[in-house]
Amino acid sequence: MIKEPMLSPIPDLPLEVIQAGLNGNLIFFVGSGVSIMLDLPSWSGMAQQALADLTSAGIIDYSESEQLKYLDPKKLLSIVKFIADDHKIPLDLSKKLKEKSEDESIYKTLNDIGCTCVTTNYDLLLDPRYQEQKNEEPSSIAPKKSVRFYNKADFKPRYLTEPGNVIHLHGSIEDVDNMIVSTKEYLEHYDDPQVQTFLKELFDKYVILFLGYGLEEAEILEHILRRGGASKKNTERRLFVLQGYFNSQEPLHKYMHLYYDKSFGVNLIGFIRDYKNYHQQEEIIKDWASKLNIRKPELTVDLDFMNEVLDQ
Repeated sequence: MIKEPMLSPIPDLPLEVIQAGLNGNLIFFVGSGVSIMLDLPSWSGMAQQALADLTSAGIIDYSESEQLKYLDPKKLLSIVKFIADDHKIPLDLSKKLKEKSEDESIYKTLNDIGCTCVTTNYDLLLDPRYQEQKNEEPSSIAPKKSVRFYNKADFKPRYLTEPGNVIHLHGSIEDVDNMIVSTKEYLEHYDDPQVQTFLKELFDKYVILFLGYGLEEAEILEHILRRGGASKKNTERRLFVLQGYFNSQEPLHKYMHLYYDKSFGVNLIGFIRDYKNYHQQEEIIKDWASKLNIRKPELTVDLDFMNEVLDQ
């Protein structure tokens, strides 16, 4: 049995992640557990708020609302969306994801690192600012603003090579009508060959650090890993997930470490939640940021993607 690392308030940043930043093949994969710290709703929270809107509007009564609220988030959000569509009532999910300031938040640190990001979040708080290194051409002291992609047609592997890009896997509040919300949309999305090809390329060629995927978001994370073909067959340590546990959950942490490793080849990095709960991630990311240096991919990687473009 593989021995799991001990829980720590600020766990060590894996050397593989540090090296990937230098090699230009590090990706941050960001989930709702990061946005929740700024009081933005999780998938569950958004579903409950949407249900409350229909109840307040008199579309469903309080008895129905009480029975529906215990459904899992994807089912509940699907039902709410169907009801809203039937009554021709716009379900304004974007208002529930209203912008929060990134100042003094975990997002400021993440954005200043400048790493390419993939996210299942709809909000626009990820906005990495890649700072070109002195040995790169053209040199500049001004950070490069990110380019944001949220249309499925733009899920192309070559966009992963540019530090600072953000790919919204489930869509964005910039295009509310095409956000992936219901279970039907969710399943169809991951059955799409374009999405599957993108995920396979991502998991085959990059080192990935998953942030904001705690136990509450485990189902989403596991579905993405399965559809992307992540498995134990890869002997390299390239997939890492940061998750919080209380000290009393040490046995759970041990067995989850085993589960992720044996099922998906994912390395679990556990942190202690006892003192600051999930806000402890802010301290962790600040510490890790001082150890990360993000560079552009090597020329050979760029040539691979030039060939990809020419083949299309």
